[in-house]
Amino acid sequence: MSVTTTEHSDGRAQWIPIGKAEEAPASQQLPADNFKGDYEQHGLITPAVTPVAYVEVVKQSSVIPQCIDAYKTNITGYGCTLEYMPNETDQSARAEWDIAERFLLTANLEKSIEQLLGELVEDLESCGNAYLEVSRGGGLPALYRIPPQNMRCTSEQKKETMKYKRLIQGKVEEFTQDKWVRLYAQKRGNSIVWFREFGAPGEGNEVIHLKLGNGEYGEPRWSGNTPGILGSRRAEELNLNYFQNGRMLSMILSVINGQLTPQSIAALQGAKGENSQGGILYLEVEGFEKGLTGDEKEKTEVKLDKLNDLLQQDALFIDYNKDKRKETRSSFRLPPILTGESDDYNRATSDNARRVAEEQVFNPYRDWLMNEIFNKRLFPAIGVYRVKAVLRGPEISDPDERKAMLDYLADRGILIVRDLIPIAEEVLGTVIDEKRFPDGYLDTPIIQLMPSQAPFGSSAVMEPEEKLASIAKRLLRETRSQQHV
Repeated sequence: MSVTTTEHSDGRAQWIPIGKAEEAPASQQLPADNFKGDYEQHGLITPAVTPVAYVEVVKQSSVIPQCIDAYKTNITGYGCTLEYMPNETDQSARAEWDIAERFLLTANLEKSIEQLLGELVEDLESCGNAYLEVSRGGGLPALYRIPPQNMRCTSEQKKETMKYKRLIQGKVEEFTQDKWVRLYAQKRGNSIVWFREFGAPGEGNEVIHLKLGNGEYGEPRWSGNTPGILGSRRAEELNLNYFQNGRMLSMILSVINGQLTPQSIAALQGAKGENSQGGILYLEVEGFEKGLTGDEKEKTEVKLDKLNDLLQQDALFIDYNKDKRKETRSSFRLPPILTGESDDYNRATSDNARRVAEEQVFNPYRDWLMNEIFNKRLFPAIGVYRVKAVLRGPEISDPDERKAMLDYLADRGILIVRDLIPIAEEVLGTVIDEKRFPDGYLDTPIIQLMPSQAPFGSSAVMEPEEKLASIAKRLLRETRSQQHV
């Protein structure tokens, strides 16, 4: 914004607004707590920061949404499956497998189990809390997500005897432990609906409370970066305001012994924005008959004084925003490539970054999430002890390491034909029916088949991966030919 001052004959300066700046867009105000007035009445614990406030901070961040999306994609995006516990097989635990499989398919008939878990991960990383309602209306339980904004808990008011069943050395044993339990309140409109802690004696629906941290309520892992997150937002708003309105005060225009004509003032007020670029501004000045002293006529002058001669950069606080973005991403322990910042990565560094994130962040998170919900709570409650639910992860392999391993196994005759079936199914995108091969063929060492696998006219020396690919293709051809017989 620029301004004009004119000198009156009495020596007073006149302020004329030339281009009034619009108010800068301020960060959104945090909404009020919808449990206000209910804490004392119902004995609920007041959180230091409400989940709604945390969610609003996430909306103002330019990096947290990407980090949360990276968590959801890498933790739940590869699917959920079942596995037998150690030393368990189809013969010993097939019935429990069928129950667990049916439960995963019917726990929520509107969403897949991966979608439900993804929503819980988003809640956890947004506000540090996630709530899963367990409804036992007969048969297998139903699972529903409860928004954290609508949930609060009481203190540990009552001591209950909790019963647990665990698989110990191949046998299911029952244990009892005394535990102080809470009640959970969900606000629906103006009414309160109560839930008991999962496993606590009583009637009504239960809730599994997942949280980050050890307090009554969790807090997101990025909470310590809140000042930097809000500061980055204000810096971006400042830049937006600068691009829209320019500097707060660029110069002073002074008229000595005279004043601008109304037409000149109107011309100055309109000299802004794209329409003023490349134009010529013509100003008219009306001089006074006498000078300031009134004794003699003074010369009328127009003077421009710049208040800031420094060249403004394209944006302010660029380094500040970069640092705060890096600090926030560090709180999630994510490499830049997972948030779309991959300029400095090649394949080797990319695979290494993904491997570290998988080992240090995502795989432990998957184990914790499935144990907290299924393997330690829901599965024992429905009589499943010998089967566990797991979330799959990506396959990240180093080509050199894989080649060295295949070379070692092939040269020493360790691999058998059966070992190629999963490789062939993965590479060729098909399912090979093992029953169509003669008895004992799949248990033949690969090294015994190698002389017959070299194509006519090719070199007798083949790389291990080429050998495996050749055998896999032949197995596929044999399977297809047998299917068409």
